[in-house]
Amino acid sequence: MKKTNFSDIIIFIKGMFMGIADIVPGVSGGTIAIITGIYEELLRTINGINLKIYNDYKKLGIKNVWINYNLSFLFKVVSGIFFSIIIFSQFILVLIEDFPIALWSLFLGLISASIIFLLRQTDKLDFKKSRFILPNQIYLLLIGIFLAIFIQMIKPSSTDIDFIYLLFCGIISITAMLLPGISGAYILVLLGAYETMLLTFKEVIKLNSDYFLNFFSFAFGAILGVKLFSKFLTWSYTKYKNNTLYCLIGFMIGSLPSLWPWKYKNISTSDFIQNMYIPENYFLNSEFNQGILFFVIGVMVVLILERFSHERKK
Repeated sequence: MKKTNFSDIIIFIKGMFMGIADIVPGVSGGTIAIITGIYEELLRTINGINLKIYNDYKKLGIKNVWINYNLSFLFKVVSGIFFSIIIFSQFILVLIEDFPIALWSLFLGLISASIIFLLRQTDKLDFKKSRFILPNQIYLLLIGIFLAIFIQMIKPSSTDIDFIYLLFCGIISITAMLLPGISGAYILVLLGAYETMLLTFKEVIKLNSDYFLNFFSFAFGAILGVKLFSKFLTWSYTKYKNNTLYCLIGFMIGSLPSLWPWKYKNISTSDFIQNMYIPENYFLNSEFNQGILFFVIGVMVVLILERFSHERKK
């Protein structure tokens, strides 16, 4: 039997760090993959898997397919991701229940800084060459903002989420996880499925069969999303990076209300703006000061990750 060597463990640990990032809105698993040096190999491996794998399996056998398609690497990364998600999702649920203001303030800081991080990756807008008064990127930014607002108005309540909707959430969130700077967990927050999936992971590890359908629907959606959109996203991000980023930035800006720490309960999802409030006497309010502190911590985390990511690319 082949012994597990140190490099296998390192790849698994890198997958674990990606998994931790993937359950925190505002921290991108793609960014962690860049920092740890596995992003390009991960995308190359995912894009290399196609329908030919079955024919190769029949002709060459499992051992050669495992080597030729780099499945050992993919298995270790994915195992690390799932290990972290299952373990740490329980911890996040406790924080949501006991420290909601601090946690959502942290998430708001993470996302706000991520928007700045993405803006710094874009090229300077050229207003002189624009055909439609404003540069195309501004229109894409507005499309992203309005799309995010529309989703917040129509998203179902947590009690109305079914397995078909979770399959859709799996498709959308996994595509976000593949892009540096975009948080898949944040997409789940926007879609209203974040806490549902955290609870699903918590119950699946307890072998609670009531949550198996939710889990497999989301997992199937994630697999489907990877194969349907990974090549398109890679192509779009490479060939039309500026346009893609502005659309994503607009989407993130428009969905910021979903992370606002202070919300009234039992209000219709279509009234998400009215749902938000600022505490009275906020400078003297301990919860408000706590929220500001964790917002700043969230911003600092992204700035530190950006620095490491930038140094890794050099």
